[in-house]
Amino acid sequence: MNKLNCPRCDNAFYTAARESQLPCPHCGFEMKPSDPDRRIQTRTTSQKVCDILKGEVRVPARTVDISDTGMGIKMMGYLPFDQDETVDILVKELEIEKKAKVVWTKKFYGISRAGLIFC
Repeated sequence: MNKLNCPRCDNAFYTAARESQLPCPHCGFEMKPSDPDRRIQTRTTSQKVCDILKGEVRVPARTVDISDTGMGIKMMGYLPFDQDETVDILVKELEIEKKAKVVWTKKFYGISRAGLIFC
């Protein structure tokens, strides 16, 4: 058995697979050793309540990680927005209120994840 740590959610899991190209069972992030990390800044793991606003629709979510240029979010169910859409972000606890572009979205066993870059 191989112990792997997910670079996205930082949770450990075990696998009998020899290659690390498989989704994290916790967050669904597909670990590919050949993919470069797209966010250069240091990410701070932070699980805070946040609101994603798409027009008049408020979507409650939780942050996964935050950097100076963007953040990862997760929520139960499906996200009502797609890649390349612009949304408003509100994280009251961290005093963040910004516009962001959705860079990627993933759905994994009823949990949705998204990567956002601040505008």
